[in-house]
Amino acid sequence: MNKKGQALVEFILILPVILMVFMALIDVGSIFIQKIDLNNSMNTVSEMYQNGDKKELMAYVAKEELKYDEFVSGDMATLTLKKNIDVSAPILSNVLGKRYQIETSKVIYAGEKDEQ
Repeated sequence: MNKKGQALVEFILILPVILMVFMALIDVGSIFIQKIDLNNSMNTVSEMYQNGDKKELMAYVAKEELKYDEFVSGDMATLTLKKNIDVSAPILSNVLGKRYQIETSKVIYAGEKDEQ
């Protein structure tokens, strides 16, 4: 029995599975890194919001290709940022979809509003 031939056939059979798992790990790692970046962007956006720099905030959101939403209730504001991520790993894209959306929210003090 030829052991070298058997090992080669086994390697050829398992190689695509190993490559798909490796690609999925890279995509999952990329999603986590982009989630951290989105949280950092949220800190920047919330600081701009509290300073009243609405034009600068919208320019930043557009430049970073983010979706921005705010909901004000009383003296509290909930800011939400969303970002779409392309998923390229074959099996992972079937599970998550070709475009995966990450989201982060932050509730901040918006100041008292004059009600008239």
